[in-house]
Amino acid sequence: MFKRILIPTDGTEFGRNALEQGLEVARLMGSEVTILYALENPYELLPAYSAEPPEQIEQALEQYRRESEKTLAQIKEIATAQGVRARAVLVEDSPVPAILEAAKEHDLVVMATHGRKGIERVLMGSVTDKVLHNCSTPVLVLRGSSV
Repeated sequence: MFKRILIPTDGTEFGRNALEQGLEVARLMGSEVTILYALENPYELLPAYSAEPPEQIEQALEQYRRESEKTLAQIKEIATAQGVRARAVLVEDSPVPAILEAAKEHDLVVMATHGRKGIERVLMGSVTDKVLHNCSTPVLVLRGSSV
């Protein structure tokens, strides 16, 4: 039923439950998994206000890329150890558009949610909420780890 599963991650402990559950679903169904890490450039939001010289910004971004690639490699190893075929994809884009675009090539998206409510949800926003309401691919939403 679900041959290609997309599991977006930010590499934090928060999404570990969604990752574990997504890998388990993939293992049980014999699905292939794509682990997606959307690397958002924090300096793009306010470039005119950044006190950092351009060289320093590029160095910081390169460090973020290396950390993201390391995280993806570790997750891919976990998937492989569980017998799940996985590929790791790093895209430099905002998470919501990156996930929505990648979801077009998948049968299921597995994501975590903080489960915020009220004003906290409004102020913090929610990548999961935006994906859930704008994605034509089915989305399995799981409560993130509290660790």
